[in-house]
Amino acid sequence: MEMWVGKIKGYNGDGQYIGTYRAVITKDGDFLFRMTLYFDAIDNRYKYPYMKKEFVSSNLEVLKRKFRTSLLTKEKGKVLWKKKIEVC
Repeated sequence: MEMWVGKIKGYNGDGQYIGTYRAVITKDGDFLFRMTLYFDAIDNRYKYPYMKKEFVSSNLEVLKRKFRTSLLTKEKGKVLWKKKIEVC
């Protein structure tokens, strides 16, 4: 199974680090990709700025772009993507 993991740091309006936004994209079948969004907070105040969301598409690049545009932060840095291959 192929899997891509994307991460980007999240900052509040004052520029303080609040946690990491993370996307996990897995190949679902032969043509579909499924993306799940997470937020790993360092403080309880920012526990869940948004709940776990899922997106489905047949194009990997569309999901990567969707992750970048769905972030709640005003400043958008570069997303680091890593490809992982799991052996079943």
